[in-house]
Amino acid sequence: MKKIFKITTVIAIILFIGGCSDFLEEEVYTQYDPDTYLQTEEGINSVLVASYNHMHAISNQRERLYTLSEFTGDIMWEWGGGFEALANVFINYAWDPSVGAIRNPWSNWYQSIRNANSLLDNIDNATSLSPEKVKQLKAEATFIRAADYYYLWDFYGPVPLITTAAELNLEPSRPSVEEFNTFLANELEAAATDLPKDQSVWGKADKGSAYALLGRFYLNTKQWQKAADACQEVINLNKYSLFNGDLANMFAVENERNSEIILTSPSTPNARGNTYMPHTFPPNYPVQSNWINWGAQYCMYNDWVVTYHPDDLRRGWFLWEYTDKNGEYHDLLDPDDKGRAVRCFKYVPDPDAVSQNHGNDLVMIRYAEVLINRAEALNELNGPNQESIDLINEIRTRAGVPNFSISDFGSKEELRDAILEERGWEFVTEGLRRSDLIRHGKLIERAQARGVSNAAAHHVLFPIPQAEMNSNPNLEQNPGY
Repeated sequence: MKKIFKITTVIAIILFIGGCSDFLEEEVYTQYDPDTYLQTEEGINSVLVASYNHMHAISNQRERLYTLSEFTGDIMWEWGGGFEALANVFINYAWDPSVGAIRNPWSNWYQSIRNANSLLDNIDNATSLSPEKVKQLKAEATFIRAADYYYLWDFYGPVPLITTAAELNLEPSRPSVEEFNTFLANELEAAATDLPKDQSVWGKADKGSAYALLGRFYLNTKQWQKAADACQEVINLNKYSLFNGDLANMFAVENERNSEIILTSPSTPNARGNTYMPHTFPPNYPVQSNWINWGAQYCMYNDWVVTYHPDDLRRGWFLWEYTDKNGEYHDLLDPDDKGRAVRCFKYVPDPDAVSQNHGNDLVMIRYAEVLINRAEALNELNGPNQESIDLINEIRTRAGVPNFSISDFGSKEELRDAILEERGWEFVTEGLRRSDLIRHGKLIERAQARGVSNAAAHHVLFPIPQAEMNSNPNLEQNPGY
């Protein structure tokens, strides 16, 4: 059984003991009191893992990684099952502030922030821990809180900054773009400084996690030099390298701890399972008896998958054809076939899955992204340059496709376009496409190109959930909603 950092939820348990005649005089035996609960490493870790749980929002992986992050792009779509109605809202840019899938991530990340704040408010009082241990745990909680705010910003723009659980503010206002960006960058810089290079438990954030997320944030806010520098910090750790095994199996359970993984959301077949594959098996696919095949189907746009180079080893991530349980052959590139579309089997089915729960860890950040992030930032600073070409070629060499030469690109714009397409080929189904298209100014253009005529400029942000607007008069809605 693999050793993972199990993400659990802290529950304040109140036991009431008493007869019917005196039911108003129950004695409270246990309750969550930060002043005492966060005095021990056990209590601190319980709060910490609860914060991880909501940060990764495993229960909302479908909304977070696919519904909002991929279906709005130009690579991935969905059909079938009860999920199809919701998926089409995002595929067709028909969402509004009342849609539940828009509120669920918001709620998860703010719960994670609450837990991280509780720890940061009280950990300095934990006299049983060494100063060095307290410093490390504070850095970990700071990273989690920063990651939560990054994910919130990615979907909604600058959101209210709540940095303590000691003072209850039910009506916080949104900060300015500058205030939010400065806060988030400082948080990640602080976390990166104090986090260790290596963690003793798989799944915890470390120095590489903080610098890699910082590099992603700087890239998406177009702070090119800072993005390049943060990525270089990850490279300088000399800890990570591109996976050098069978590329088609990079995300298989047996390879989930490979040298390319920087930040991951651990999954197991028995709890917190990865549910990607049950959404991806095509109709009547010959699944194992311990697997399940749902009616909801994650599909690829076939006119996109055919853009891969014929020799690209990343084509091995896709199911192009299959013979179903009845012996009927299906060509998934055939638009008239019952299977309807090519499927991405990047998360290779777990042989030991339990129903919908597969054990493949969900990859949040990997080293290939750091390399291409630095390449993109350097191109934006300098135009086509040899270092950018070399960084991209590390990924292309691994994929078995011809390398680029600096002479292939006559302008910054040409290399920028090539980088965007390379990112699509490399990070397919990893929840990055929407952000990449926004940064390149192509999200709305690509949506309109596939027939979504109502896609408009304001759709680069999702609306603040209506329930939050109703409960907080100080919140200002995003323009266009």
